[in-house]
Amino acid sequence: MGQSLFWEGAIFTTLAIGGIGLMAWWLFVSPVAEQVENALSVSAATSRTFGLLIALGVFLFSVGGYWDASEHVVTGIVPGGEDFLWPPHLMLYAGFLLSFAVAVAGLVALAKPNIAAGIRDPRLWVRRNPYVGATVLAAGYGLLSVPGDAIWHEIYGIDLTAWSPPHIFLVMASATTVICAIGLLLQSRGQVKNRGGFSLFILLLLAVMLNEAYLIGVLEWEIRTVTGFILERPSWLYPVILGGLAFFVISLGRRLVPGPWTATTVALFFFAWRILGSAFAQVVSGAPPRLTLVFVLGAVLLDLTAQRSHRKRVHQVLIEAAAFTAGFVVIALPTIQFIYLPYLTRFTALDHLLTVLITFAVCALLQPAAQTVGAWLVGERTPKVQIQEMAPAMGD
Repeated sequence: MGQSLFWEGAIFTTLAIGGIGLMAWWLFVSPVAEQVENALSVSAATSRTFGLLIALGVFLFSVGGYWDASEHVVTGIVPGGEDFLWPPHLMLYAGFLLSFAVAVAGLVALAKPNIAAGIRDPRLWVRRNPYVGATVLAAGYGLLSVPGDAIWHEIYGIDLTAWSPPHIFLVMASATTVICAIGLLLQSRGQVKNRGGFSLFILLLLAVMLNEAYLIGVLEWEIRTVTGFILERPSWLYPVILGGLAFFVISLGRRLVPGPWTATTVALFFFAWRILGSAFAQVVSGAPPRLTLVFVLGAVLLDLTAQRSHRKRVHQVLIEAAAFTAGFVVIALPTIQFIYLPYLTRFTALDHLLTVLITFAVCALLQPAAQTVGAWLVGERTPKVQIQEMAPAMGD
């Protein structure tokens, strides 16, 4: 029975990922006969509306994820089969459903004016409006993953790891959805009157995305009961994942919303959202995960270092990675060793050294990646073409 379920889960997950991957290739990569610039794009106001609605879905599956983790700890249950859709899962998947519905509505709204203009290939609509199309695929996978995730829960029961295949792809889908919401909002920034509030909302979305990444990346070290196979992992792995994810997101924030204290703001928003999510889990379940209070100093040092932007590019990358690493490990290592995981074998001198070196290397590699993603989101790597908006068709 167990082996049969394993193959069912593996086949279903493979088909879901393969189907979404094939659709992504067809929509975004396959050859087309016409110029993408001929298709109509959503107006700035419509883009903002879609971005805000998708952000609401993001908030739902973020809170649902922490509620789900808390329920697992309190009840000792990992639901599967007919019991899979318990309340936390309903909230989580409701977020994907809302994001998916909004994006599909966007494509439907794009269809009529494009067809009227003689643009009948949906690939052109999607490539002209990539965030709408990508949200359909990402949120669509989130919904398609429900049966596969239920099967994996049946297989592994309470020993199910957060690093299981459906969970990893779910967090990738959720991160993609957040990026698409940010991209849609950035498309409307030219018409935003309250620039300060707009920028803070973008940073809040990044903080929520980091919380979601931590659900899969490090939550198993932060729940009340840490099981045997987690204790067998290398001691340096937890802080490296913790620091690497944080550094990427706050570096992306600095690229999207330049400012002297952007990284620090993202860090503070992260903790505010984590506290709210944990408070919700505490009220409804009673077992929130521990707070991850270890990278604020790293964010502050990153902000201070990034303000000196006159250095050569490669030097700036190394200095920012070193500054964050220094501020991060000086708090992370003692916090993890003496507060979070005091029952682990004490960190050896080699563990400390490996943590510092690997965290620095990971951050140095991630900094250019964050800059590239940020440049793409703000439109600096896209062709400068005349945008033909569809305001009348979209009700602007």
